[in-house]
Amino acid sequence: MAIPALFWRSVNLASEAIESDNDVWGVIKQQMEAVGLSSVKKNPSDVNGHTQDTIVATTFAKLGHKSYMLFIMAAGDHAKTLCDQLGNKLEKVKFL
Repeated sequence: MAIPALFWRSVNLASEAIESDNDVWGVIKQQMEAVGLSSVKKNPSDVNGHTQDTIVATTFAKLGHKSYMLFIMAAGDHAKTLCDQLGNKLEKVKFL
């Protein structure tokens, strides 16, 4: 069995309305479910989920006060598509 390629993408997320890291974890989880990933769960340092043939994980680095760089990683048959879909959704997130 061949090892699947790993696709990754970064997304900048910043807003004065972000109150804590939990807000960021929550929106990551919500958007992962929105692109159709199953068994989406929050771990200590990432959120991950999968389809039948692809796994996706997202984590972040805090750049400053209420500013984050999200890192999306995906491997499997539909990794590129899911990575792009999730990245596009996360780029459009607006905190109110």
